[in-house]
Amino acid sequence: MFTIAFLTRRVPGMTRDEFFRHYHETHFPLASRLPGLVSYQQNRIGHEDGIWAEPESFPDYDALSFYSFDSREAADAAFSSPEGQALNEDTGTFMDWPSVLSIPVEQTQRYDRGTA
Repeated sequence: MFTIAFLTRRVPGMTRDEFFRHYHETHFPLASRLPGLVSYQQNRIGHEDGIWAEPESFPDYDALSFYSFDSREAADAAFSSPEGQALNEDTGTFMDWPSVLSIPVEQTQRYDRGTA
């Protein structure tokens, strides 16, 4: 499995609500169409109930996404495809491209309640 994490923030002038509406309603369907995509996860930075951290505690970033593929080659092909190009074009409309951090990650252990 090859996974890439993307740490992102919204373009200047966009509210968090506007960012997350676009992230969920527009970007998610585009990302889900990537060929060879095994899983995709969107995560909001901070926690809405304030128990762990208010969004203001992480002023630099808004979201963390995980894209998983069977291999690096599958990921390269997906992001080079027409669907990948459409996704990249959309990214520039609401995410601040220069600040996006892409981090290849390798899962070494996982716990899921009820599966052990």
